[in-house]
Amino acid sequence: MVSKQDETFLAIAQAGSVSKAAQGLYLSQPAVSRSLKRLEEDLGAQLFDREAVPLRLTQAGERYLRYVRENQERERRLRQDLAQLEREPSGTVRVGLNFWRSSLVLPRVLPAFQRRYPHIQVEPAEGSHQDLSVLLDQGKLDFALLHRPNPYPQFAFQHLRHERILLFLRRDAPVLERLSPAAGDRGLPHLSWPELSALQDTPFLLLKKGQNLREQAEYIFQSAGIQPPAALTTLSLTTALRLAAEGCGAVLASEAVLDGDFLPPSLLPFTVGDPPVRWEVGFAIRAGVPLSAPAQLLVQAIQEAFGDGPAQAGAPSTPL
Repeated sequence: MVSKQDETFLAIAQAGSVSKAAQGLYLSQPAVSRSLKRLEEDLGAQLFDREAVPLRLTQAGERYLRYVRENQERERRLRQDLAQLEREPSGTVRVGLNFWRSSLVLPRVLPAFQRRYPHIQVEPAEGSHQDLSVLLDQGKLDFALLHRPNPYPQFAFQHLRHERILLFLRRDAPVLERLSPAAGDRGLPHLSWPELSALQDTPFLLLKKGQNLREQAEYIFQSAGIQPPAALTTLSLTTALRLAAEGCGAVLASEAVLDGDFLPPSLLPFTVGDPPVRWEVGFAIRAGVPLSAPAQLLVQAIQEAFGDGPAQAGAPSTPL
């Protein structure tokens, strides 16, 4: 902070006269003279050549003038920075994502979000949808990315996107010889419920019970009237996809994995079901608990990166 003595010194330097400085400061001339004298005594140097008319700064005075003006500039920048800090959003956002979606969403969203909002701290929590629902219900998350329909009526749901559930087979899988897929939308081959009967004896790489994709797999098997063997169960979708790429079995996954960089090129995706099975992804929020401003900004950033527009009224969703 620039002191009163420094303000008086600057006024004298600008006016070139103690009396004119006093007039500009609405002070008496003796008060201004005493202030200058105390300042010079504190510094141990004479700041003005009193023989000169108008007053002229001594070498010490020139140096002190630079010092005071630099202090003024630092104070101005500090005030600017503090005012900007008050205007910038700040706080902590706790967001829940399942393991594989975290690897898709965070790398695409967080770097730009943190550059834009450097004072917002994002704390991700990863787990199954049951884990995330418990954390959200306990108030330990601001929101979570979950799927609908879901068994959590205590949460409000904001649409993000619809995703088809895809079947992945290795491109040289023998079962492909018994399949006659139709042309599906967006360039993917499609297998109807009757076509899926050819997979009765095909081993499947499944996620652990309690995970959304495992529930989707059970729904698809039931709808197709098949009970294929389980080659392996795992918590990691990445592991299941990589094993499928090595010929260890078929795997079911959301089409969101097509956007990632971990999908092995040896896998061939199919849409399945009549109509194609899909789920709705969205933001689960505790009903009646408004999102903080920082949390709203993160929701908006995820929406901009992954959203497909507003939810379609009456759009079919796969039962969980």
